[in-house]
Amino acid sequence: MTTQTDTRQRILDVALASFLADGYEQTTIAGIRERSGTSNGALFHHFPSKEAIAGALHVAAIASFQQGLWDLVGRPPASLHDAVRAVLAHQLGWTEQNTDLARFIYARGQLDWDTAAGAELAARNRDLAAAFRQWLVPLADRGEIRPLPMLLVSAIVSGPAHAIAQRWLAGHLSGPLTGFAEELTIAACAALGPGAAPATARPGQPQTAPPAPVTARIHVDLVAGDGTVVARAGAGAPLTSP
Repeated sequence: MTTQTDTRQRILDVALASFLADGYEQTTIAGIRERSGTSNGALFHHFPSKEAIAGALHVAAIASFQQGLWDLVGRPPASLHDAVRAVLAHQLGWTEQNTDLARFIYARGQLDWDTAAGAELAARNRDLAAAFRQWLVPLADRGEIRPLPMLLVSAIVSGPAHAIAQRWLAGHLSGPLTGFAEELTIAACAALGPGAAPATARPGQPQTAPPAPVTARIHVDLVAGDGTVVARAGAGAPLTSP
């Protein structure tokens, strides 16, 4: 017996295959209905438009990806390296295991935040960002991570992995995608750790300029018997501390 849930999922599966094979613009809702074997009434009962189908696919893909991150934030991180490594391993591993959904997400780009799907995704992102802030508190308390907005933390950790994932999905890179996790982890930790911040004066502490270099100068006059200066020379050299 086919349930409404089965019908909805079949529509989404067919739509995903159509979007990837023919492109979003070329795919029609009539084609999705025909390929999924559903009636007009059944299709429009679940989705009023092609845009709604694409939005539902987008939210479903992100929800699937974020579930692994929710599992991570339920366990306190042992170190900055372990935290970053776990996030990247999940990001790259999910992409390997869900190549069609990943291709669709990268091709589709950002959702329109004014749509129902966009509003749902924005709420999901806010909740996860808040959970990640709390997850990183022990690392900040131990001085392992610099105080940065979550937007920057996310960009530093996930941004390079997104770039590599897109090249891997396009067939430009060989080998498992997860093979890049460790090098990406090292780079992200270097950017997030306290050693990445330039030294600055504490608030209220005056900044002092570096001391000016000290130079020794020698002047030599050649004097005649009557006291007349017939020649003059000079030389200078910087002095350095021993």
